[in-house]
Parts: sequence; C-alpha cells; structure tokens
Amino acid sequence: MDGHAEPLRLDDGDIIVLPGGAIHSLTDAPGSLPSPAATLADHVHGDPPTLQCGGQGDASEALCSFFQYNSRLFNPLLRALPPVLVIRHDSEGSPWLTATVQRAFTETNDHRMGRSAIVGRLTELLFLEVVQRFLEEGEGAACPGVLNDPIVNTALATLHTAPDRPWTLDMLAREAGASRSTLAEHFSERVGISPMRYLTEWRIELAAQRLQETDDSVLAVANASGYDSGAAFSRAFKRLTGQPPAAWRRAQRSTLGAR
Repeated sequence: MDGHAEPLRLDDGDIIVLPGGAIHSLTDAPGSLPSPAATLADHVHGDPPTLQCGGQGDASEALCSFFQYNSRLFNPLLRALPPVLVIRHDSEGSPWLTATVQRAFTETNDHRMGRSAIVGRLTELLFLEVVQRFLEEGEGAACPGVLNDPIVNTALATLHTAPDRPWTLDMLAREAGASRSTLAEHFSERVGISPMRYLTEWRIELAAQRLQETDDSVLAVANASGYDSGAAFSRAFKRLTGQPPAAWRRAQRSTLGAR
C-alpha cells in the first residue's frame, strides 16, 4: 500500500478491509510488478463481473466487495479506522466466519433469486466483524479510547441528544462534569477534533440528511440544525461541502435520479 514500507502477506481465508479505499497493489509475491487495473478490463467477464488472468502458477480466488454509504460529510468511525484492517483465517476459533465467507462465494456465483440481497447482508456482517475486532483490540485509533473515557462519552451523548442547542464549550464542560481545558484535551485526543468542530460537522451531517430526505426550506433545515441564521448555516455548510445547501441538494438529487 502507498505509505506502507513493508508488504502485507495474505493467506488463504484472510479478510482485508481498506476503509478509505487506499491505493494498493495485489501481487503474487513481494517485488512482483503489478499491472494497472485499467489494463485488465478485457479480462473481466460474466455475471457477477469476474477478473480472470495470470500465469501458469497455482490458481487463487478472491471475493471483492465495496461499501457505499449515503454521506461522506462526517463519519467519525471511518475517520478513526486505520488504512487497512485484516482478520486472519481461523477455522477453529471462528468457524462461522469461515462459513460466512464461503457462503458469500457460493451466493455470488449462484444465480438464485435474492442473491444480491443475501450477498449484501453477508458482506455487511463481515465488515462489522472486522470493525468490532478492531475496536476490541484497540489498535491505534481514536474510537476505542472514546469507549473508555466517561468525559468524552458524556459529551458525545449530550451533543447527539440535542445538537440544535446553542452549545458553548463552557456549557458542554458542565454537562460532562469537567473543566473546559480537560474536556478539550480529552475530546481532541480521543476523537481527533475539538468538541465545537465535532458539533459543527455533526450538525451539517444531520442537515445534509434532511436536505436529501425532505423538501424543507433551507431556513427550516438551518433552524432545525441549531442555526438562527440561514446565512450562517449556508456558510458553514459550504465550508464542509464546497457548495451552498440548495446547490448541494440539487446535485445530490440529480445524481440519485441518474442511477
């Protein structure tokens, strides 16, 4: 992977997740020259699309999937995850995981009714298992630390319960039972951004959902998101998305309509 000095060996049955879609190469051995994906287009055939290529060595198979989520504006979980997550194959310790991967393979290649829905649920289950193990092991991300910090936990729960309140750092610190400096330090260390920055991004995320799902006016969305002024809301929204709320809504609906 770009930015990783050492290659990562994958063995039979391993599961690998790239939460941010990091640029990477998949080769048969360290040092092998990879082929750009664009040059392999003529080797993709069938339903589901299957890439078949290679030399005369032992054959190997891989099931590839991707996840799409509704908004890229604010996702603290994905922000906290490392570039790569791996679950090593353990048929004795996690037999259900091995069975789930095999079932996903089978369903992908069988043309049965409801295949897409079944494969989608199976891959979601695999993804959740990968994330759950990462959180339990606590290897270097902000999220696991949040779970064990009562100050940050309380602050997050407070902001999520009432994001439209006119919060200040002093108000939030009182709710969390800590001083301003303690809350700011704990929050930034555990979450990766300041409490007020988190609040702004969370408000804009909720506003974006409302813009997509309702026909409410921009001012109504602004008020529901904790902004007294439509202009202030529009400025905050544009800073995070690059577009004013109305233009962003039109672009999103145009994209959805084209699918």
